[in-house]
Amino acid sequence: MLLPGGVNFDLEQTRTLEFLKRLKAAWKDAYGAVNLLWQSATVMDRFENTGKLSTTQAEEIGLVGPPARACSLKRDVRKNYDSDQLYKNLVMAYGQSGDVLARAQVRFDECQSSINFIEEAVKNLEDHPYKSPDNLNKLASNTLSFSLVEGWRGEICHAAITDEEGKIAHYKIVDPSFHNWFGLALCLREQEISDFPLCNKSFNLSYCGFDL
Repeated sequence: MLLPGGVNFDLEQTRTLEFLKRLKAAWKDAYGAVNLLWQSATVMDRFENTGKLSTTQAEEIGLVGPPARACSLKRDVRKNYDSDQLYKNLVMAYGQSGDVLARAQVRFDECQSSINFIEEAVKNLEDHPYKSPDNLNKLASNTLSFSLVEGWRGEICHAAITDEEGKIAHYKIVDPSFHNWFGLALCLREQEISDFPLCNKSFNLSYCGFDL
């Protein structure tokens, strides 16, 4: 389905309409569920001021993704490295308090922003089809290449090295969990042990991602 530089097929009108229908239904379910959470006084009491990180701390340890933006850091690959202006209309979500509540709010706001972005992109597919060329060029030989992608946890770095024949000799991925784990450790200082699950899931890190 996916190829370097694009996809292996176009999304025809019938499939586009079905996709938008399912997207709308998914957002309706998510919106309803999260609003139940916002309306719960006990949830708000547990989220607010729990697992706080300051903007200074987030910047010093190189925090990325939603946890960084929940500390008001303007750090997002889609904006910082958007050379082709693909994301110029994407509305970014930022928090101020750097606590569990801010991290939850950023994720919720990003859901809404992503839904809008996807709907707009899908509706414009006919005018701007995104498809890979029939014959992909051979990779350059003896070359080191980096690529940054904003994943749902944050910044993901891909690094590849080719050999003399242009084949992949080495490949390395740096997961956002590698950057953010120390942030989880910092936000747990002076916290109750019962706050650990909340803080842990507000970062939602990957063990295998850290070990990459």
